[in-house]
Amino acid sequence: MFKIAIDGPAGSGKSTISKILAQELGFEYIDTGAMYRAITLKAMRLGIDMNDENAYGFLKNTELDICNGRFIMDGEDVSEAIRSVDVTNQVSTPSKIGCVRDFLVDYQRKISNSKNCIMDGRDIGTVVLKDAPLKIYLDATVLCRAKRRMLERAEKGIVLPLEETIQEIEIRDWKDSTRKHSPLRCAEDAVVIDSTDLSIDEVVSRIIQLVNERKNKMSKSAYKEGQIVKGCIINVTKDAIYLILGDETKAVIYSNDLKDYNEGQKLYNIYHEGEEFEATVKSVTKDKKTGEPLCILSTKLEDEKEKLNLFEEIKEKDEIIKAKVVKVTAAGADLDYQGFKLFLPIKFIDLKEEALKNLRGQMLDVMVLYVNKDRLQVTVSNVMAMKKQYRLAKEAAYAALAVDMVVEGEVVNVLPYGAIVSLGEVSGLLHQSEIDHKPVRNVSNRLKVGDKVQVKIIGIDGNKISLSMKALVKHPWDVLKEQYHVGDVFEGHVEKIIPAGLIIKLTDDYSGLMPRSEYSWFSNVKIEDEVTEGSTLTVKVLNIDDAKKRVSLSHKATLDNTWADVRLHRGDKIMVTVASVNDRGALVNYKNVQGFLPVNEVTSTKRITRVDEVYPVGTEVEVMVQDCDPSVAKLRVSSKAIEVAKERESFDKYFAEQAKETPTSTIGDLIGNLNLDDKEEK
Repeated sequence: MFKIAIDGPAGSGKSTISKILAQELGFEYIDTGAMYRAITLKAMRLGIDMNDENAYGFLKNTELDICNGRFIMDGEDVSEAIRSVDVTNQVSTPSKIGCVRDFLVDYQRKISNSKNCIMDGRDIGTVVLKDAPLKIYLDATVLCRAKRRMLERAEKGIVLPLEETIQEIEIRDWKDSTRKHSPLRCAEDAVVIDSTDLSIDEVVSRIIQLVNERKNKMSKSAYKEGQIVKGCIINVTKDAIYLILGDETKAVIYSNDLKDYNEGQKLYNIYHEGEEFEATVKSVTKDKKTGEPLCILSTKLEDEKEKLNLFEEIKEKDEIIKAKVVKVTAAGADLDYQGFKLFLPIKFIDLKEEALKNLRGQMLDVMVLYVNKDRLQVTVSNVMAMKKQYRLAKEAAYAALAVDMVVEGEVVNVLPYGAIVSLGEVSGLLHQSEIDHKPVRNVSNRLKVGDKVQVKIIGIDGNKISLSMKALVKHPWDVLKEQYHVGDVFEGHVEKIIPAGLIIKLTDDYSGLMPRSEYSWFSNVKIEDEVTEGSTLTVKVLNIDDAKKRVSLSHKATLDNTWADVRLHRGDKIMVTVASVNDRGALVNYKNVQGFLPVNEVTSTKRITRVDEVYPVGTEVEVMVQDCDPSVAKLRVSSKAIEVAKERESFDKYFAEQAKETPTSTIGDLIGNLNLDDKEEK
């Protein structure tokens, strides 16, 4: 595999150049910074103290990979997640931890050994990829790098003075070159390229030229991939055949590249030294020991490449396929799909190794992760398939739900503000206000994890489902309205006596009010003298107010209305008996009803402060009706009005008698008398 290591100070253009080169050469760009971001993301998810080196034990269970520019961690594509603001703000902390750097350096080396790659940083050529056939040290003057940094920031709306940016670059250079671990320095065998006066295209062109030169030096062989060659077998092991081609170039063909090979066969029982062998060049690399060209051969290359097109289509369509587990190792599992071997890395299996061994011979759901035509290898992921199946199941579950549906669920979590209820593939929120019509102050007192509940779907907003238990139960007010109606008479339980009247229990949730004025037809009756809390009282429903959810009751409406036969009008004279006296006046009895005689309506002959100064209790008194309204049991009388009436009657009688004794003179008579008097005077 061809590796390119690019180092250099900040602002020299390493990342920009590396990404363009990767695209031009078809190499994998390994973003080492993304690896540190991924570790930071996992640390944040686990909630560890990122300053504590002992907290990074999770690294041993962490799997990283790069596929077609996508960054994969533990089988999950985290390409977007690692670019979040939170990760950006925290990534510097794990980057300083020694065990993190050691872990990632090993991983970077491991990935670089599996694919043609480009890696950039500060210590790639000196630490990470010491064996890279091409090392580049990309440099530029401080002024040039500062201007580049200013342009980058300007595109983001950030403006800083040139002097400040230069100072920042110089400080960064000093920190990078003097750091304790893996400082920035140029590898002894690196090619230094000063990009100060070069364009991006010029730098890229220069490096591509270097790549081609190094590749030519690495391989003097004229053999190309896809070329059919013949050679002589010089050695055979149980799983490989070693050959010498016509120009003394070494070649090897492994058992998995033999068209007629069956699992378990030993090649030295089939092929022998000295035999001629024909195959297709699969790839050209170099011998690890001698550095000489080495051809990797295959007898099923063309057939396999055609099959690889199928897997590329499957990958493009994001399909889930079923493959048979044929072999399990510590590295993963070999699967068979229509006669083609697939590799399932252990990190992409949603099962432990022991559980996977039990699946040998069974079918497993997988998705194509990437297709390597050079190595005739298809890598699949069970984790991706499980995640997609879970996502599809959730989508189907959401599609099957609708508002107003009644479903059964299970409480899986109890929160201070409600409960999470599982509906199978999806979950919904049962807010505490939707548990009962009564206020629920402590959810945990009503619901426990594992409880089965009937709920109604009252809202669906995207992937948020709102549930309700109380929607399945009649509102207590509706229950009350079914039990009580206007005009109903019943025996009510007196819960409390209040200044306004009586509180009568109706249901467990509601009570009614009986105003004091609705207790008796006699206003002088005191409720406290006749009713006690806890007693029963016959009452009638006068009104049910839906808006205010109030019920008005009456006791006197259940009694005979003594006012029904009262027909009095203002000015009527009646006889009443003084029943009781207070500072305001007196209650007087008239037939079967009571009226009120105010103290200022007793007499006009003298000043009094109490009625009994004139009329003791029990006295029968003639009074005049001042106001009478039987509908509200109201009768107001006045004895003073009788006195005034009698006085007026006396005056009227007196003037009537005077009129009889003295003839009435007309105006004409008076004028005539005046004329006679005038004549006598003359």
